[in-house]
Amino acid sequence: MVDYIDGAILENIQKARILKSKFPGAKESSIYFESLIAKATVEIESTIQKLVQLLHNQDYSKPENLQQKFRKFKAILSELHVLENVIVAAISRRHADDDYANQLIRQICSEIEYPTQSPVVSCLSQHYYRIFPYYNFVCMPLLESDFLLHLPDLYHEICHPLISVDNPNTDAIKLARGKLNRDVKKYFKGEISRLQMNQFENSPNLNMHFVWRDSWVDKWSEEFFCDLFATLTLGPAFVWSNLHMCAKMDWSLYQIPHFQKTSHPPSAARMQAMFYALDLIGFNSERKNIEIEWGQFVSVIGTTPDQEYHIALPDSFLQLSANYTLEGVRGLGCKLASENQDALIIKTLNEAWNKFWQSPVEFSDEEQSMVKALKAQLN
Repeated sequence: MVDYIDGAILENIQKARILKSKFPGAKESSIYFESLIAKATVEIESTIQKLVQLLHNQDYSKPENLQQKFRKFKAILSELHVLENVIVAAISRRHADDDYANQLIRQICSEIEYPTQSPVVSCLSQHYYRIFPYYNFVCMPLLESDFLLHLPDLYHEICHPLISVDNPNTDAIKLARGKLNRDVKKYFKGEISRLQMNQFENSPNLNMHFVWRDSWVDKWSEEFFCDLFATLTLGPAFVWSNLHMCAKMDWSLYQIPHFQKTSHPPSAARMQAMFYALDLIGFNSERKNIEIEWGQFVSVIGTTPDQEYHIALPDSFLQLSANYTLEGVRGLGCKLASENQDALIIKTLNEAWNKFWQSPVEFSDEEQSMVKALKAQLN
């Protein structure tokens, strides 16, 4: 297997070299993708160097180290996979829709006074909206550039780099999230101690407390912060879009993990946290309208929380999430939606949802007119 792994490494060195040839020339390149091309070029070269080092390190070819060589090779290939199938694929297949999407996100970042460089966007997502924080790169679904009701999800995605990428300009929101995680740890420490004192060491319920604590600290708190960042900077439109997404994609509104931690908290908890955020910045009447529609949706799909739901997700944590996110957003210097209602994108997206509810059946034609007008204003 030594010859095999060396041959496989050589094959992927060549693939990485050829990957650099997939970038467009100066004439075809887009100004919006320049930073992404620069980052990807550095990462491809770094990947090649890792593969070369792995190839020539003779210690890894010893029988006792061969498994480790395979493991390192597999890890490097996972990095190369993202470069090939996400980053360079988006760059090499750039479409006019991508230019509009990048104009859109730059306008969004300008309006809310985003504290770092605007992310690059591609309409090449194979799933839903997602971001690769290390590359500062957002993927949105192909057709989203021609519609409005899901565009609020961009506000959620652009919060992830503020939390996960090291930058002194974003320390305020990291510190705020740290306060939430501190309170979460304190709460679960108390709950776990109580169960242990009552000699429930081997109970499934005790194990679930560890799962819930770790879910909160590792990922849930970040997802809550991104939802709340979007709510605080855009306003009701983001909360409406979340209802829209749940109706299409997520009916497990109260599902909590029992055996291993999860990356996303239940949608019902996320929505409740957004309601608190709307109240914090003065959108009380809008919150009530969304809450009515949300309650009807929950009733239609017929889902209810189990008895452990409120232990895993105490309502006090949802309120704290909103409070701490507001503290973090203010610390970043970002503008709140309540003081920014005349900004082009914020006004357009909130107006779109208002017009949708005025006449949902007839909204389609109105939406296309609004999209056309928005594109004209951004050009």
